[in-house]
Amino acid sequence: MSKFFIEQDTVRVTFPDGEWCDIKAEFTQEDLDYITNQMMKTSLSANGRETPQTEVAMSFGKEATLEKAIVSWSFTDDKGKGVPVTPLNITNLRSKYRWMVLKEIDRVNKEAETFSKN
Repeated sequence: MSKFFIEQDTVRVTFPDGEWCDIKAEFTQEDLDYITNQMMKTSLSANGRETPQTEVAMSFGKEATLEKAIVSWSFTDDKGKGVPVTPLNITNLRSKYRWMVLKEIDRVNKEAETFSKN
């Protein structure tokens, strides 16, 4: 396409046990909007009515970030069949993988932002 638009470049995160996960090298604006929208949650009062206060739900933000970033992975089930990248499977991802992926997502996106700040 062009150097002005985001391509579907990926970065591979390789885990100590040999498994791997490919993540997007850069988020699109649509990805960022989705993540932000998932993080924002209107608080509900005890009677179930919306209150004017809005709180940031970081746990939803982490899940949304993983959903938008993870493109593929090497994980298999007990029969050796590839496990699909789905929101449910991402939710069930073990912490030892989740944190490494989140750390790498943060690193590659900071690199992408560096250009815009110069």
